[in-house]
Amino acid sequence: MNETQYHQMADAALEQIAEMLEKPDAKGMIELEVQGGIVTIELDDGKQFIVSKHAPSKQIWLSSPLSGGLHFSYDNAHQDWRLADQRSLQPLLLAELKQLAGVEV
Repeated sequence: MNETQYHQMADAALEQIAEMLEKPDAKGMIELEVQGGIVTIELDDGKQFIVSKHAPSKQIWLSSPLSGGLHFSYDNAHQDWRLADQRSLQPLLLAELKQLAGVEV
């Protein structure tokens, strides 16, 4: 994957995450901010999830109050951002949001 492809695919993934969380944000369940390749999700108790691009490694990084720092690489076979243990970014993020804040998408 070249740098242009990385940015296109990472931006699309971050945009999809933001779109999925628009309703919980509108309902006041979370505070969602999208800015410059970073999606910040703040819960009522102040805990934050940060999903961001990391161009040097061509990864998407997730900072989570539950699982800590995780680095997702694009898996061409599954057309998905995955950890080395094959967990996918979006399902993992959504499961943790449900666990901490009752957010269901």
